[in-house]
Amino acid sequence: MNLPKLSVVIPTYNEELAIEENVQKLTEYLNNLQRNLSSGLREWEVVLVNDGSTDSTLSIMQKLAASESRVKVVSYLPNRGRGYALKNGFKAATGDYIVATESDLNWGAEIIGKFVEELNKGGVDVVIASPHMKGGGMENVPFLRWLLSRAGNIIFSLAFPGKFTMVTGMTRAYRREVLDSLDLEADDKELHVEILQKAIDLGFKIKEIPAVLRWKKSEPGLKVRKSHFKLKSISKHLLLVFSVRPFLLFALFGFPMIGAGLVFGLYLLKLSLAGVAVSGRPMLFAAVLFLIVGVQTLIFGFIANQNRALRRQIVRAQKFLKK
Repeated sequence: MNLPKLSVVIPTYNEELAIEENVQKLTEYLNNLQRNLSSGLREWEVVLVNDGSTDSTLSIMQKLAASESRVKVVSYLPNRGRGYALKNGFKAATGDYIVATESDLNWGAEIIGKFVEELNKGGVDVVIASPHMKGGGMENVPFLRWLLSRAGNIIFSLAFPGKFTMVTGMTRAYRREVLDSLDLEADDKELHVEILQKAIDLGFKIKEIPAVLRWKKSEPGLKVRKSHFKLKSISKHLLLVFSVRPFLLFALFGFPMIGAGLVFGLYLLKLSLAGVAVSGRPMLFAAVLFLIVGVQTLIFGFIANQNRALRRQIVRAQKFLKK
């Protein structure tokens, strides 16, 4: 049996405050992991992607690569977004297992060993670190950030089969076959959702494991890297939800319209039973209109879902033909 090679891909943007310390911690952990025979690793590499940083991140990474041959640097200008950085990192990675994680190591270096352990067991192609399942959690994370993550992933769980609790997270492990099979398009954080959607379409097996996301505490006089989270990512993620399960979008409009039509209709029925004439009332026209438009909207949603299922079958057929 050939032992696997591990690639750890880390996208970076203006990380001069902590990138050197964190990469040194990571390489030390990977050395220990490789020496642990039970890990089953043949070798490892770290792929650092400089996503158009404007500080000294690149020069620090180049120094790290010069002192450690297993550290590779990919760099370009200008800043293009996390998804673009990940795609470039995936292309440069040569491992059989490919892990993507944060440069701040807020998930801990140990998550990599857990990923390798799960992939070595077999029967799974993608492993996701989740703070939202039993055994996971978030520490020192601002409440609003926690709330957005929790609420967003609950919404995504409605669209994706499998009851996933962490659809939007980057920290994951993949078998190389998965990433080689995907035609990825997104250039920002919505890439995480796109990868999961397309991996599910192709029939790859996906598993979540509990993990704890720990942010460093802000202390007076100590500079701490800032999160690059942007609110505009929320709207992009929501659009992806509807592309995965379009019926949800139509249902958001269809069911309320049907409900309004039924309420108006029942009210008019009550008036009619009481002997009040209802013919010619604007409410009667509104009730009929709401019911017709609501039903048609749901029909369009059903058709959109059928088209989505058909596209999924086409993608799977293309994968089969490539073999």
